[in-house]
Amino acid sequence: MDFRLTPEQDARKKEFYRVCKELYDKKPASYSGIESKNHIDECWDFHRFCAREYGKRGWLTFGWPAEYGGAGDMMDKVLFSEAVGYFGLPGVDEFGVAMLAPTLLAAASEEIKKKFLPGIASGETMWCELWSEPNAGSDLAGLTTTAIKKGDEYIVNGQKTWNTSAHRADWAFGVYRNDPQAPKHKNLTFLLCDMKSPGITVKGIPYMDGSHIYNEVYMDDVHIPANQIVGKDGGGWAVVNVLAGFERSNIGLVYGLLSAIEHLVAYCNETKRNGVLLSKDPIIRNRISDLATGLEAVRTLALHIADQQSRHEMGLMDAAAVKVFSSELMEKMAQISTDLLGPYGQVSHSKFAKMNGNWESMYQTCFVPIVSMGTNEIQRNIIAWYGLGLPRMK
Repeated sequence: MDFRLTPEQDARKKEFYRVCKELYDKKPASYSGIESKNHIDECWDFHRFCAREYGKRGWLTFGWPAEYGGAGDMMDKVLFSEAVGYFGLPGVDEFGVAMLAPTLLAAASEEIKKKFLPGIASGETMWCELWSEPNAGSDLAGLTTTAIKKGDEYIVNGQKTWNTSAHRADWAFGVYRNDPQAPKHKNLTFLLCDMKSPGITVKGIPYMDGSHIYNEVYMDDVHIPANQIVGKDGGGWAVVNVLAGFERSNIGLVYGLLSAIEHLVAYCNETKRNGVLLSKDPIIRNRISDLATGLEAVRTLALHIADQQSRHEMGLMDAAAVKVFSSELMEKMAQISTDLLGPYGQVSHSKFAKMNGNWESMYQTCFVPIVSMGTNEIQRNIIAWYGLGLPRMK
């Protein structure tokens, strides 16, 4: 593929950066990055404000078919993601925009598309994901929450866990067992659910630093209309695989590391240790250059994923590869940076904190992308089986 931008693409990129800079200047003082939107009310309000600003410009529908309000192409989406990630802005619902919308376009009925895509496109409807369960481990097909069809609705009972934004979201997409007696990959149903439905209880799971991002969701006789199914009854595993590819492509995370490494380089260029700039230390230069090289590699992977998505050719292996690479690069960057800052790397919410204490926060949370969306060990199995053709374990 040709990595050079056309004049039109270059102009669009500048427009994305200009608008994102304007939004960044309006952020509340309490906003400290993407994760803060979930546990601070005014940050969530800022998230919704940004979403509406993107929506009215048509920036949440890049790559969609024109008949559903689509504008631009996948390269526009990449350039937009770069600008949003560079400024660390919220507003792009990772569940509705990045995961559910392309899945609905690929697998949902016309009725479902017409009902749910407009709210995603405008930035008005926020979503969460009801997948993981306390005893299912990394095998999503091992879940036990049931959705038993009775007439024109499903009755859902069970518990979900590690549900990001469930305490904020308007709607949820989830996968449930519709026939406890059928083989585990052939008895799953993918349903869309209003989070205000009677019978849903949300209980927060706080981070080590007290942030409220994750939740447990209890579902007791929750009634979901049968026409809110995506795919077929018992055919949810196929929909899960479609959505997982979009979830793991990780374009947002990739571009979120761009500004982080720029701040780190600036710190090394202005900070002295024993009278010598950190940027003059050959060991530090080597470690920073290793991060920069990794970032360029994962950016190339992200562009490759976008190119494949535009041609509807993205495979499970490709999404798994960029998920593994980007999440482990983030972990590596957090560890190296915290080590580089020394005692300052442990300080946040203080006038003594360097770079707003962002590295302390990243160090505490960098394990999340490695574990979420299917652990990296699982992703390596996917790469081995689907990408390299290696035999599956028995």
